[in-house]
Amino acid sequence: MGSSANLAPALQNIAPARRNTNLDALRGIAILMVLGRHAGLAVDYVHATNRFTFYTMRIGWAGVDLFFVLSGFLISGLLFSDYERWGRIHLKRFYIRRGFKIWPAFYTLIAVGLLIDAVMPGHHLTAKGLLPELTFFQDYFFGIWGITWSLAVEEHFYICLPLLLLFLIKRKPEKPFASLPWVFGMIAVFCLACRFWIGWNQDGTINYYSCVFPTHLRIDGLMFGVLICYFKRHQPRVFDWMATWKGGWVVIGAAVAVLSTIPVESRQMHTWGFTLLYVGAGFLVAKAVAFEGPLPIRGISFVLARMGVYSYSIYLWHMFYVWKVLPHFHIARPMVLYWATIGGAIVFGIVAAKAIEIPALHFRDRMFPAVARELAESGLVKVS
Repeated sequence: MGSSANLAPALQNIAPARRNTNLDALRGIAILMVLGRHAGLAVDYVHATNRFTFYTMRIGWAGVDLFFVLSGFLISGLLFSDYERWGRIHLKRFYIRRGFKIWPAFYTLIAVGLLIDAVMPGHHLTAKGLLPELTFFQDYFFGIWGITWSLAVEEHFYICLPLLLLFLIKRKPEKPFASLPWVFGMIAVFCLACRFWIGWNQDGTINYYSCVFPTHLRIDGLMFGVLICYFKRHQPRVFDWMATWKGGWVVIGAAVAVLSTIPVESRQMHTWGFTLLYVGAGFLVAKAVAFEGPLPIRGISFVLARMGVYSYSIYLWHMFYVWKVLPHFHIARPMVLYWATIGGAIVFGIVAAKAIEIPALHFRDRMFPAVARELAESGLVKVS
């Protein structure tokens, strides 16, 4: 490891990346949407007695689509920054740092669930479901927790995107990313065609593992986030248009209207509906990136942003809380149970983040720092 004395002068020339609190707030909204849906599903007949809970159940699943666009934007931003700063993408470092972000909390969840089932049998954890979870193929095969299908989609994206960018760099080093809009277009058309081919005949009662969850049907949402990040860094006029175009609010409104009226079980939603949702989410992300104010956010925006910081652990652990913790409270009143599900899952996820995810990230940053190694390789500092 390099000494702090050697690193300090070089580090002063590199401005630290400032966290966009608007994007954190969008993460907070996305996790609330997911919690709202699963809280409604966890409570018998509550959707029949309360319009609000029915609405959150109807739209909440689309929080994952918002997460996809956000992830595509943020992850590609890391890789673009790597290339712009050092002239290459550090593939090994990227994979290691992503692994420390995802794996410690994820595999702890699997281990704790198996341990509890060994002591108190009765849940649905099975060896057949364990293999897809351990290998991140639970978007194609039924796993253990159900919700982790989206982690599999993102994991496949984390693996493939750096390889795609490296291919583009090698193919045209003088202007490597200029073809990304065409790449996105091909992926978007491919995914949409696959959704129609597989899902158009499935209406009402559907098989999620064939027409909703698989990576090849959903990765276009992540790639749209990549496209937005490309525009921001390499085509600022296009990005400014996305951020300022008033018609973008019409697109966002159309996505919300479709989401509010068409259930995910409808073939309309799991074919072209997914496309409209990620496009609407993309315009929302572009506006959030462009219009972050210079002053600290307060009130509900601050609360949402803080939730967004812990959104991974909240998402990861909330079904564990619903299945393993909440039943011990024996809450009978539906609306009390609904809010106890949401509030308790948030608290449980934050505690899990502080106990598992954040220590793992601190260890990662000590062992595999984001800057020091590149500085050493570039010759800016000496490593003792």
